[in-house]
Amino acid sequence: MNQQPHPTTWQSHTFRAMGSQIVFWLDTADWRAAAPAFAEAQALFVRNESALSRFRPHSELMQLNGRSNQWVPVSDLLWREVTLAVQMADMTNGRFDPTLLHALHHAGYGHSFEQLTTGVRSDKNQTKPRSLLGRWREIELDKNRQAVRLPVGVGLDLGGIAKGDTAQQALNLLKNTGPALVDAGGDLVAGLAPANCPGWPVALSAPWHEAAHTRDLATFWLAGGALATSGVDYRSWVQDGLVAHHLINPQTGQPAETDALTATVFAPEAAVAEAWATATLIAGMEAGIDNLLEHDLAGLVIGRDGRILATPAMDHLLQGTNLKI
Repeated sequence: MNQQPHPTTWQSHTFRAMGSQIVFWLDTADWRAAAPAFAEAQALFVRNESALSRFRPHSELMQLNGRSNQWVPVSDLLWREVTLAVQMADMTNGRFDPTLLHALHHAGYGHSFEQLTTGVRSDKNQTKPRSLLGRWREIELDKNRQAVRLPVGVGLDLGGIAKGDTAQQALNLLKNTGPALVDAGGDLVAGLAPANCPGWPVALSAPWHEAAHTRDLATFWLAGGALATSGVDYRSWVQDGLVAHHLINPQTGQPAETDALTATVFAPEAAVAEAWATATLIAGMEAGIDNLLEHDLAGLVIGRDGRILATPAMDHLLQGTNLKI
């Protein structure tokens, strides 16, 4: 959200969940209605994190991960997220892949990012993950029983999909009170535009580095959709003397070697934007943009060399802004 002065009817609420700062915005003059709406939406984040976190051993997700090759009845929430993740894997031809839990652990991302140190050592007793390409296709879903069976050796990390879809669900609650925006750690989901505005004023941030991590590339109006950014610029660490990051290439099971630094995608739904931001970054600049063009999506990729590539749909979204890095 662009931190410029805003109308007094724009009310906000901030808290932490899912490893991110979450900010709700509502355009309503009814203060009495805003407070319970914020409370309900925050409680949704708390419940979803409790059920879907891979960092909580007793979460429903981790209970499922511990029962591979078994049919496991799951809650409505976990069923929704697993089926959504499989759909997004299919849509991106596997470049977004939810079956990378063990690869993330092997790369050193076995704890929440706040707990990582700069000198992570790999677990020498942990089996190196084999090629993981396509394992999501082996997930079995029984709609009648609302049950899931994971293939042997596969663990799910729902990560950004869970956070993005939770933001989408929170928006659906907030919009009953007025035009709303959910900012989930910089990933944005917007409903109707606030009164007298073409949308919510949001900023596209420059890639993170210590000298200029607060600089914005552009500001524009966002309404009726979601904007997600995936990058190797922030969530990185040193493991065994080498820099590692959390975006795993499913073909290798290792942190992706990509010429892209960040990828930002706009889509009608948060899960779609999240999946394609990850898929675009892993594919690399040219191939990533080609994939977005093929699916008629709005996206922008910033390269490690400073280049910026954008689809025509993203150019239209950013029309009138001065985009530079």
